[in-house]
Amino acid sequence: MTTALDLRQYRPADDDRVRELHETALRAAGGFIEGVPELDLDAVEKTYLTDGDFLVGEIDDRIVAMGAFRPATGHITEVLDCSGTTAELKRLRVDPVHQRNGYGQAVCEEVERRAREQGFTEIVLDTTPAQTGARRFFETNGFEQVRTERRRWEGDPFELLFYRKSLVDGASFTANTRLRPDRRTNRRRR
Repeated sequence: MTTALDLRQYRPADDDRVRELHETALRAAGGFIEGVPELDLDAVEKTYLTDGDFLVGEIDDRIVAMGAFRPATGHITEVLDCSGTTAELKRLRVDPVHQRNGYGQAVCEEVERRAREQGFTEIVLDTTPAQTGARRFFETNGFEQVRTERRRWEGDPFELLFYRKSLVDGASFTANTRLRPDRRTNRRRR
């Protein structure tokens, strides 16, 4: 029997556990890259709680899942055509010991619900090819892969896969639509 997950908004006291969960889950999925700055995790309140949200899921007062969204900014807007009502799904993680219990699903559904409530009409994300479980999860949940980009970190190449999902009932995207042809920075929702 699966234990119920209690979802709530991030608090500053969660910082150490959030960072630990982030690294543990990414290492288990083969997606952790040593030394990559996590600037959003250095400023969760400023990054997510002003124009988005950051949720944690607890079992017996221990954080075992998390997920966040914010207006789409940064590198994702250089690759995808993002409107002012595009949210970016970030930091969806479940402790490997607690995976396959529906906790990622619960966090993802609540993130989408809250994004919709804040007026976002679509949600985008990036992940790596190595994260096959995450890719299956997102595709099962209606995200469509719309782009692949090769990048470099400290001289080493890697790939990012970009996904998007409409938050409006009945809408969908194809891999050839809504891509940024000119790499200009998009405006933010306000």
